[in-house]
Amino acid sequence: MNDRWITPEDYDTLYFSLKSDQYHKNTLPEFFYQPGTFCKVYEEDTPIMFVRGMKSLRLDIQFVNNTDFERNRRAMKENFPTFVENCKKAGFQELVFNTSSPLLKRFCKKLGFREVEGDELRYQIG
Repeated sequence: MNDRWITPEDYDTLYFSLKSDQYHKNTLPEFFYQPGTFCKVYEEDTPIMFVRGMKSLRLDIQFVNNTDFERNRRAMKENFPTFVENCKKAGFQELVFNTSSPLLKRFCKKLGFREVEGDELRYQIG
């Protein structure tokens, strides 16, 4: 088995595999070719799978005092745009973190995070 970078010649194979896949029916091949992402093709004589990646940053947030809501909120609100800009300059395309705190989830959604499975939140960078 070998791996290689995706090429334009893989488009049709990817298109038909996505179209017939019950979990990815609405995914277009362009998803695997998006700027800022990379895609490897694993194959023997013919392709077996496509693996797409992008540069994500997993965050952990620890407040010194969880009950100091106003100070914590202000620190996040005032510093988040600069943090995102620095992440973008470093090549990151997504911020990811988990929290079981309902208050933190609600506030992060106001910053532009979206909740995915379970307690995971994601923010797409520009």
